[in-house]
Amino acid sequence: MSPREPQVGFPAVVVTAAMLTIVVIIGIGVNLLAELVPTNLWIWLIPLAAAAWFALIGAFFMAARRERERMNRAEEDPGEALRRRINAVNTAFAEAAKLMDDLRRDLDAQQVAREELLAQAEEQQRLLEVNQEQAEKIRQILVGETKATIRAESRKQWLFFALGALTSIPISVAVELLTP
Repeated sequence: MSPREPQVGFPAVVVTAAMLTIVVIIGIGVNLLAELVPTNLWIWLIPLAAAAWFALIGAFFMAARRERERMNRAEEDPGEALRRRINAVNTAFAEAAKLMDDLRRDLDAQQVAREELLAQAEEQQRLLEVNQEQAEKIRQILVGETKATIRAESRKQWLFFALGALTSIPISVAVELLTP
């Protein structure tokens, strides 16, 4: 038998026999239903029977295709099949190595970015501490200046009070002496 001749294997024969059996059963069922079912139900039964028929034909063709593929694989040279599988494995390993290199590069880039972010965070923390120290010094200066200003204003108020009291006494004495 040459490798080009079509071969009918066991699964194709079984599928064909199953299809014929199902067609016969559907035919018998349709005849029985024709006697029992009213006429308007045929509108539903005909498309259902057609769908079942197309499903059976599709199953037959799929089984025939699987059988052909199985036969082609059986006729293939084992050495060629082994070479093809080895090439597939080598390709998969090369792809895995490439992906690992890509992942390693991505991981290194993320590590560098993380270190940069940590350095920036430390710098920001240092600046925050410096700014807090400067803010405290500024607050102390302002509080000190405010207290000094308050004391100076208080002294000025007492000075004006004392001057007012000291000038009002001679003026009132002069008014008393000058008025009859």
